Amino acid sequence: MKTFKTGDIICLASEEGKKWFVKLENKNFSTHKGIVNLGEIIGKTSGGYVLTNTGNRLYYFSPSFEEIILYYVKRSTQIIYPKDAGYLILKLGIKEGMKVLEVGTGSGALTLLLAHYVGENGRVFTYELREEFSKKAENLLKDFGLEKRVTFFAKDIEKGIEEKNFDAAVIDLKEPEKYLGIVLGCLSSGAPFGIVLPTTNQVSAVIYACEKLPVFNLEICEILFRKYKVNPDRLRPNDVMVGHTAYLITGRKISD
Repeated sequence: MKTFKTGDIICLASEEGKKWFVKLENKNFSTHKGIVNLGEIIGKTSGGYVLTNTGNRLYYFSPSFEEIILYYVKRSTQIIYPKDAGYLILKLGIKEGMKVLEVGTGSGALTLLLAHYVGENGRVFTYELREEFSKKAENLLKDFGLEKRVTFFAKDIEKGIEEKNFDAAVIDLKEPEKYLGIVLGCLSSGAPFGIVLPTTNQVSAVIYACEKLPVFNLEICEILFRKYKVNPDRLRPNDVMVGHTAYLITGRKISD
């Protein structure tokens, strides 16, 4: 079982469920439950607990990707929600050894997931017009030791994409219909692509664009997510749910 080392990102949780996401260093960390020495966790395995100076337990875990995306990623832009990101990973078949194109790095949440799933033998090439966002995303990948699986470009893809024959592509831009032809030109025949969009008029623009492009099996969906109250005697949905976050468009490139 993996043990925690200096620099790892961990989740600290109180017995009431309050969570903190911190980088392990040999220093004190202050909470409303008291102060804990993070150095005590180094060399331990996930699932244990440490006592604060006031005698309270704080449990420590390796955070899930859902927690990382929702609570750890610093949001330079609107992030892709876990429910949408997970669907795209499955729908595009992202796996070990794939070469994946991402257009619109943003805060780097999806970049992090793609880098994890392509594995040590895969590669993600991600393009972002704003250099400061690209740098922040690169620092996020460094926090999890995945930066070597990603090549970052701070440039407009209209000026050229430096690789060809991608196995899959994801586009997260305001007007993807303007760039879809460029992206398809870099995909292998039969390769899937995904597009993330917030509004219906943007979806319509993509549909019109796809009518003139070598695209097959176009699908559009949105995913709604509702949690339930953890009470076996009064089991019911939470009053608030995560509704619309994005429209997801997927399809495949076919030969001209």
